[in-house]
Amino acid sequence: MPGNGESSLSELHETIRGGERVLIRRARSEDMALYPDFVHNVSAEDRRLRFFGGITAVSAAQIDKLTDSTHEMAFIALDEGTGHMLGLVRLIDELGEKTAQFAILVRSRLKGHGLGWLLMRHVIDCAKEKGLRRVYGDVLAENTTMLQMCAELGFHAEDIGSNIRRVVLDLENIGVQ
Repeated sequence: MPGNGESSLSELHETIRGGERVLIRRARSEDMALYPDFVHNVSAEDRRLRFFGGITAVSAAQIDKLTDSTHEMAFIALDEGTGHMLGLVRLIDELGEKTAQFAILVRSRLKGHGLGWLLMRHVIDCAKEKGLRRVYGDVLAENTTMLQMCAELGFHAEDIGSNIRRVVLDLENIGVQ
């Protein structure tokens, strides 16, 4: 929905470690044509850590939710030089709550380059701008890289069983960054 939480977050241009110039912006339906190449460049292990199992495709219904919903939104990271999708972060509002769940995935070769950090900061800023009080995500306990990044961003982790940690960021109690 244009204008909903996008006023200061419409586009972000950054250079990540490795020198890639990255554009982060709200995902559009036409961006999803880039998804097959993106998923192909994410290792099977990284897909398992993100989806708690294997996934190779996204359905048309999922694409519509990411690009045309007031309760689900996605931000995409694009290589400004090639136009390739480098990462994607989703924010899914819980109806009747001021809480949203996030999910993030970046190309495997870019892990450790700061792209995940940029995407997470962007989605946190969006959640704050929308007036949400809390953002959370579920992470496999073995995904220590993701758990560490979330801890550095101020999330606290809760054990919710089945080898899963729920990372939670209370947006009402964090300072203005």
